[in-house]
Amino acid sequence: FDRFKSFKNLTAVVGEHDLSEEDGDEQERQVAQVIVPNKYITGKTNHDIALLRLSRPVVFTDYVVPLCLPEKAFSERTLASIRFSFISGWGQLLERGATALQLMAIDVPRLMTQDCLEQSTREQTSPKITENMFCAGYLDGSKDACKGDSGGPHATKFQGTWYLTGVVSWGVGCAAVGHFGVYTRVSQYTEWLHRLVSSKEHSEGLLRAPFP
Repeated sequence: FDRFKSFKNLTAVVGEHDLSEEDGDEQERQVAQVIVPNKYITGKTNHDIALLRLSRPVVFTDYVVPLCLPEKAFSERTLASIRFSFISGWGQLLERGATALQLMAIDVPRLMTQDCLEQSTREQTSPKITENMFCAGYLDGSKDACKGDSGGPHATKFQGTWYLTGVVSWGVGCAAVGHFGVYTRVSQYTEWLHRLVSSKEHSEGLLRAPFP
């Protein structure tokens, strides 16, 4: 959201699949408020997460289904041990290539924290991997998120239910050999999100909410 100077004309679309046509399943809502952690610094990668408060509720359908927000302990002890999760988006199909018209999705393996940290130390120009991030992807460069996918979900399935475990954040190139994708660790923000969702104090525009 760094590039938006005003959120007054920001619209959220749910139920979208093919950007080249309208099939009647889409729902548009004006964004009333954008909430970010007060520790987020514009242009940096740490605390790369935002909560959007919409002008009115969306209607759940076969094409508009929520991802469950897992409790912190369950996410870190159970979901983090599941190797493969799914990421999706309409980002570039190749580095410096065209963006997708239809929603794309791939499965990516989650990496051990130590492997993630080792990548960070090898690349002196890369942002620092913090406790608010985790890595996922393939070293062989076969599949990855790309520019335009940022902000998309890292979703993990457990016993038939899908949970939000990460947010596409940043990486070195797209599917670059020897590099992983880096994701915001949603479990770090569970209490922050619960507090904001349950809050009765609503305003408009940008809010920097205290974290933790």
